[in-house]
Amino acid sequence: MVKFEGVDLFRGKCRIRWSEGKRRPALVLDIPYTPNGVKRAYKIRQSIIKQYQAGIIDRGPAPTFGELAQLRLNTTVMAPETRRYTKRNLNKHWLHFLEVPIDQIQYSDLLMPFKSLLQPSKDNQIAPLKPWTVISILSNGSTVFKLAIKSKWRTDNPALELMREIETAHRPIDPFTKEERDAILSSLKLNQVHQTPYLFYAIRFYCGLRPSEVLALTWADYDHKNGKFLVTKGRVRGKNRATTKTGVNREVPVHPFVKALLKTTPRQLKDSHILTTKFGNGFTDYTNFSEMFVRAMEREGVRYRSPYNARHTCATMMVEAGMEAVYCAQALGHSPEMFFKTYAKWTNADKSAAQAKIWASIL
Repeated sequence: MVKFEGVDLFRGKCRIRWSEGKRRPALVLDIPYTPNGVKRAYKIRQSIIKQYQAGIIDRGPAPTFGELAQLRLNTTVMAPETRRYTKRNLNKHWLHFLEVPIDQIQYSDLLMPFKSLLQPSKDNQIAPLKPWTVISILSNGSTVFKLAIKSKWRTDNPALELMREIETAHRPIDPFTKEERDAILSSLKLNQVHQTPYLFYAIRFYCGLRPSEVLALTWADYDHKNGKFLVTKGRVRGKNRATTKTGVNREVPVHPFVKALLKTTPRQLKDSHILTTKFGNGFTDYTNFSEMFVRAMEREGVRYRSPYNARHTCATMMVEAGMEAVYCAQALGHSPEMFFKTYAKWTNADKSAAQAKIWASIL
């Protein structure tokens, strides 16, 4: 069969590809891949190219998930190991979506293939994946949907919605009490050799920042006059990311307890980060902080919980103090819907107690 430029075989039909500047669209035609079909497809391709060159751009259907995934890989700077991991996840777990137009993938389409990863196979031959592994797999697809949103191909990100649901369902909310919080911080403070973990968890307990957001804080992000942190990025594997986890910048009020600590925190000339190592560099991760936190719990006889509950402690104490839930959600970087869903037990505590009192009064 004679080959024609930009025409190839896809599941028995003709697929055409062409260039529009940096964009390389593809379109599967309802034309069989035969000698005559290839000629027809080539003529259609040439017509599209002429329209583009004349300034008449008909983008036609949206690009496929796979095309946008490839575009993201081609235009994003990644470490080699990160690129390999991302490509492996996309090819293995997003395989069924690669040829689907990006605007046709719905939230319901993701439920079965990804939530099933959390369950053992019917014959128990394949073990379930950990929730954080599934979230990582979903995050690779989420970046493709983000690209589609920026390119105006769609307005929502179903992968991000599912990630948040899995995270909420598998990360139990078990905040510390005020007494437990104070005991843990006091124990961390007594360690005179390493004062940075004390500041790290003080910010987490009193400001509710995510771990990566605390590591990324620089002195330029701290508005000491108005008492606010400008949270615009996260720090992962020793590198600052351009956005926060949710991609939304926010201003976070700095609690007076943290303000007092920042006044006595020395600034390094070598690095602008608020938290720095003894060598004056920003931290690459917070693993050591978590280990010190666990040891502090053991020393103080505090029941074990994940250190991530420091953030939940901040959120629940804000609610219990009578602060508006919408304000709390903004400060923590949640959508109002996600905040109400995550902290429903605390936001409805007074109402639940009142209803229980009414119920008890019924004869």
